[in-house]
Amino acid sequence: MYLEALEYSDECVFHKERQREKMPGILLTCVFVFVVVAESALSPNYDRREVDGSRILFWILHAVYRLVDNLLVLQLTLLVLELRVRFHDINDVIVTTTALHSDKRLSRILLDCSRTTEEFRQPAVNQLHHAHAVLYRAAELLQRHFGFTVALQITAAYSSLLYGSYEILMLSVGSDKSHGIVLSSSILYSVVWVASHLLGAVAVVLSCSATADEAERTRVLVVRADTLRQRHAVWTNMGALLRQVTATQPLSFKAAGFLTIDRRLLMSSLCATITYLVILSQISLD
Repeated sequence: MYLEALEYSDECVFHKERQREKMPGILLTCVFVFVVVAESALSPNYDRREVDGSRILFWILHAVYRLVDNLLVLQLTLLVLELRVRFHDINDVIVTTTALHSDKRLSRILLDCSRTTEEFRQPAVNQLHHAHAVLYRAAELLQRHFGFTVALQITAAYSSLLYGSYEILMLSVGSDKSHGIVLSSSILYSVVWVASHLLGAVAVVLSCSATADEAERTRVLVVRADTLRQRHAVWTNMGALLRQVTATQPLSFKAAGFLTIDRRLLMSSLCATITYLVILSQISLD
């Protein structure tokens, strides 16, 4: 139903499916694969958790788990970015249509768009409010499907950041207590281990924040475009979108209702990690 909602949004805005840019998805996939392969390659040499008899079995289980986990996170990230692209399409239609049918100077100031002499392909402006409602429904379906998964991913990434930072600190200072506390014998492996866990959380947080910002930009553009109304036919359709946007709650992504996924989550995690390291370093290194 999520994919059907995206397809319907494309039909409302452009009447037919457009070719999407695939390079960001390919680049993101390559980054995920590189980090997982690096962690799996370093694990047999520097991980202390397994005994010799179960080294191969542990490595296989660990590699499969990390692969499945990163595939789920990658899928969620790409689906959220697809949602952002649709909101961007709506915003592009609002800007170009308003610039064509309003005062040139005022539209350039308010919308940062100048009227062009080229003829735009006119989208279905009268269906923008349908596309907007469908995209909000798609975001709801996405959160319902991945909500608990995101909560577990954020929890795992936060725990990895806390412990991994402490592990790196203990290995870097060469403390005698590190052998009985840390699970790794290499700072490089610890860094890669933390990076592989944080990559998914950072990708999810930034993609959700970018999508929420693009949805909020729709609200801002519609309100500004309302001050430029001139042609009755165009602004009657824009009025329906304006009423809907102002009556709709701002889009936000939540992890199963436990927390809101935005950039503030990254900052709070960083502050908590620094506090954690300061306290434990005073205890462990005395």
